[in-house]
Amino acid sequence: MKRQEKYRLVLNSQKLIGFFAVIVAVFSSGCQSLSYYTQAAAGQAGLMWNSRPIVEVIDDPATSPHLKDRLLLLSDIRAFAESDLSLPANGSYQRYTDIGREFVLWSLVAAEEFSVTPELFCFPIVGCMSYLGFFEEESARDEAARLRAKGLEVVVGPVAAYSTLGWFSDPILSSVLDFPDTELAGLIFHELAHERLFIKNDSTFNESFASFVEREGVAKWLREHGREVEVKQYAKRLTKRDQLIDLIQNAREELKILYAKPISNNQKRLPKRYIFDDLKKSYQLLRDVGKVPNWDYWFKQNLNNAGLISVGTYFDQLGFFEKLFIDSGRDFDRFYKNAEIIGEGGE
Repeated sequence: MKRQEKYRLVLNSQKLIGFFAVIVAVFSSGCQSLSYYTQAAAGQAGLMWNSRPIVEVIDDPATSPHLKDRLLLLSDIRAFAESDLSLPANGSYQRYTDIGREFVLWSLVAAEEFSVTPELFCFPIVGCMSYLGFFEEESARDEAARLRAKGLEVVVGPVAAYSTLGWFSDPILSSVLDFPDTELAGLIFHELAHERLFIKNDSTFNESFASFVEREGVAKWLREHGREVEVKQYAKRLTKRDQLIDLIQNAREELKILYAKPISNNQKRLPKRYIFDDLKKSYQLLRDVGKVPNWDYWFKQNLNNAGLISVGTYFDQLGFFEKLFIDSGRDFDRFYKNAEIIGEGGE
C-alpha cells in the first residue's frame, strides 16, 4: 500500500486527527496513573522543544523544495481558517516539528463485551473522554492487554496529529505534511475547531462538530481557490464514506438491540458474531462495486464493539450539525455560538 493511500485510509477509518491528547491535565491529579501523565508530558514537551518557526524553516537553505512547498500550503490553509472560517488566530501551526516517525500517537478505545457504549477515561479540566493517547505504541498495547485481561474489547490505532485545545501552541508535524491537500486542510480545520469549541465530557459532540467544520471548511477552501474539479471529487469521496459509515452505524444499532435483550450472555454471542459477519460481507460487496472506499485495513483491525464506537464518535452527530449550520444561515460565527449554547445545555 502506498504511503498516501495508507494515510488516507487511516484518516477515514479512525479519524485520527481528532484524538486530542489530554496533555492539559498532565500536571494535575486524576483517575489515570502517574506513568500515563509522565509519558504524556514528556511526549508533548519533546514536540515543542524540537519545533522551529515555519518561516525559519522555509528560509533555511537546507530545507528541501518539497518541504518548503508543503509549509507554504500549510500557511495558506491556516490563514484561510482564520479569515474565512472564523477559527482561532492563535499560535498553533506556526511552528514545525520533524518527529522522525510515521505517527505521533497511538490511541486506545475500549468497550464491554456486550455494550456499544465506550469505556470512559477521566481527567481534570477536560473531563471524561472515550479514548486514551500514548506517545509509544508499546505503552498503548500494554494498556490494551491490561484492559483485555479485564474482559474488555479494545482497539489500538495510529494517530498522525492531535490538538491540545489551545492550551499549547500546537506545531505542524512531519507525520501529516504528505497528506493530500484536502486531508491536510481538513486536519487544520478539524483541530482548530476543537480550539474554538470544546464541551467537557462529550467526545461525540466534540468530534462530530469538528468533523462537520472540517468537511464544510474543505469544500469552501477548494471553491475559494478555484479548484472546482476537486470540489466534486471531494464530495464524491464523502458520499462513499458516508455510505460506509451508515453501514457501520446500522450494525452498531443491531448490536445495541441485541445487547439489551433479556437473554444470557452465552445466547448473545452467536447472533453478535452473525452481525459482525454480515457487516463485513456487506462492506465487501459494496467495496467490490466501488460504492464505498477501501477500508480493508480498518476491518482487519477494528471489527469489535470498540472499533464501531471509534467511528461513531466522529460521525454520529454530523446530520445534526449540518442542520444547525443551515439554521444558522451558513454563517460560521453564528453556527459556533449556537453550537456552544446547545453543547452547554442551553435552549
